[in-house]
Amino acid sequence: MEVDQAQKVLKRACMNYTEFSKLVGVKPVTVRLAFSGKRLSKKMVSLLEDMESNQKDEDAKEERRAVKVGMIMQSMDEVRSAKVYLLPKNPYLRFIEFPDGTHGRMRAKPGSFTLGSIVKVKREEGDMYTLEGNYDRKDRLV
Repeated sequence: MEVDQAQKVLKRACMNYTEFSKLVGVKPVTVRLAFSGKRLSKKMVSLLEDMESNQKDEDAKEERRAVKVGMIMQSMDEVRSAKVYLLPKNPYLRFIEFPDGTHGRMRAKPGSFTLGSIVKVKREEGDMYTLEGNYDRKDRLV
């Protein structure tokens, strides 16, 4: 590993020579001399490579989180149609299933939206959805 690359890895890890020396198990002067003389030991190189791979993994995880948050934000504003497939004991809840096979829950008045009813819903929080649109007394979309 090149010294320039090693310094970049330490900088990305927000670590100075003193902290790195504690990880390696040598005195801080030894680490400074190794970097200035461009002679890194095998142990230093292996630790730096581990740190670099961990940083790449964390960057990839952050990127996946950003993509996931973007997908969630898109689906929060989206109005979707679903079918009521289960009536739990709680009379104010309905379990719904979307055409893509995902599931969720919505609030409803007791006695409305029986099994098989098609509803338009908008995501609220977690797996909870709110009803969208106007429905008549027979739970049909107007």
